[in-house]
Amino acid sequence: MTIIPDIKNTKHLSPDQQKAKEAEQISKQLNATDTIVLLDEKGMAPRSIDFAKYLERHMLNGTQHLVFIIGGPYGFDNSLYVRAQKNKLSLSNMTFSHQMIRLFFVEQLYRAFSILRGEPYHHE
Repeated sequence: MTIIPDIKNTKHLSPDQQKAKEAEQISKQLNATDTIVLLDEKGMAPRSIDFAKYLERHMLNGTQHLVFIIGGPYGFDNSLYVRAQKNKLSLSNMTFSHQMIRLFFVEQLYRAFSILRGEPYHHE
């Protein structure tokens, strides 16, 4: 997990300028071969079992680096939407802090891998 520090002195920046600065910082952390998935409110909202299948497809297709990105308070810069192609995932229609999304997402990763291993963590 890589946490990029918040942008400082945002009072004088428009939301678009903030998104561009965040995208610049995020892009520095990415490799050209990374497959990125944006955690975005407009993304698909799968059930846990479907998310496990999504991860399994990437593993079976040989995806080397699947990178999930949590955006800033204004969402993502267009450059990241272009880079992600159509890889967007929504954890909820509600809005949460970055700290909460990290926690929810790690739990969903754990749940997805438990499902794939056939462990009893997920009840359905």
